[in-house]
Amino acid sequence: MTTTRRMTFAPPRVSGADESYLLAEDLLGMSAPIQFLWVFDDDPGEQAVVSLRDALAVGPLNRAVRRTRIPAARHRWVTSPVPPAVVETSRIGDDEVGSWADERLRAADLRPVDGAGWRLESATTADGRRIVSLLLSHMIADGQGVYRALAAAHSGARASLPAADAVRGAHALREDIVDGGRQLAAAASSARKLLRQARSGTRPAAQTTSPSTPTSSPQGGPDTTLAIVDIDRHAWHTCAREHNGTANSLFTALLAGIVQRSGLPIPGDLRVCIAVDKRTGDPDDRANASGGVWIRLSEPVEPATRLDGIRALSKRAFIDYTESGADQTADNLAPIVRLLPRRLVAKMMASIPGPDTTVSNLGVAPRESLEIGGSVASSFGIRAIMQGMPADRRRRQGPALAAWAVEYGDRITVTFFGIHPDHFGDTDLLRKLIDDELAGWGLDHGFW
Repeated sequence: MTTTRRMTFAPPRVSGADESYLLAEDLLGMSAPIQFLWVFDDDPGEQAVVSLRDALAVGPLNRAVRRTRIPAARHRWVTSPVPPAVVETSRIGDDEVGSWADERLRAADLRPVDGAGWRLESATTADGRRIVSLLLSHMIADGQGVYRALAAAHSGARASLPAADAVRGAHALREDIVDGGRQLAAAASSARKLLRQARSGTRPAAQTTSPSTPTSSPQGGPDTTLAIVDIDRHAWHTCAREHNGTANSLFTALLAGIVQRSGLPIPGDLRVCIAVDKRTGDPDDRANASGGVWIRLSEPVEPATRLDGIRALSKRAFIDYTESGADQTADNLAPIVRLLPRRLVAKMMASIPGPDTTVSNLGVAPRESLEIGGSVASSFGIRAIMQGMPADRRRRQGPALAAWAVEYGDRITVTFFGIHPDHFGDTDLLRKLIDDELAGWGLDHGFW
């Protein structure tokens, strides 16, 4: 660790996507764990994992929610009062890395509101490898936020969120009243803007992601499914270039092809949501700063076809997102939603239509995110699920399949989350769909 420095935060109020995840947990009983996974051929040792835990415990993940009682005011982020969890190390078989990681993710029992929003675990294999799992609630960070938290842990930075005791008393009450007044004014302004949009016939820019990625509930149908696959990085980019595309457009085509192979009924165009990082530079320490653009594919996506169409659609969507403020409708709705009855908000959230598939390309992993205790991970993956949505809702709300990709070293690791119970509810079938689609593109690969 280098010399300790202190990180500064924007006004620590729970807003934007943070607030959406809080509402999903409060009103729908849904939680969204993210998992970062490392596999080390050169074992850094358990103490290195403990040291990482200690560093994360004083960084931006170390947060809890301090609720306000003032109507319309936003809740606050404060420093977590919960001590960091003990690092538990298991002993597993050489061929149990994938199943161990899946079990950790499915068993996630995080309490981000109370401050227990993340935990580290590790395992060792008979051949001397170490596997490390970082679980955290999506409420306290998105993928890029975790990258920043890992960078802060390596540099010795400390978070500067206020302590819970510091936001009590008359001064904090006055601040909450002021924030409530501002939010009421924002709600009035938002209502006028939304009314003008409705009158002008402007298409709402409802492109942002919401915590509606459903998941595991065995009731009413099969459980969700998980898969992790490694692909040669050079082969991936070569394939994309040969078909006049990019890594992003190839990733989109891959997911679209898998959805089509599954036989999922799609009335009309196939809808793909592509994740977008909204951070504009430093300092930007928001817990969640991600959105998404939608593209609609009217023609079937076949392996080894040109990627021009997907590339053009994606480029246009990204430009529109930047120029027109694609978060406009969501930003306008947020202040109004805070004033609505909780039961109505729950119904609204449960009725939000989702895409057919979502793709999240996290790009090239920063060097510090691959290292623990001086050792560099030989394998690395990132994924997320949503817990608490029953199978009948997973059938109708979407997405049916989600995936994440990250580049490092000589490989790309893609993680898959099969959601629709009837078309992606069988792990062997999910693996076959992935295997057939990658083979169609001529991409060798290996499953964890």
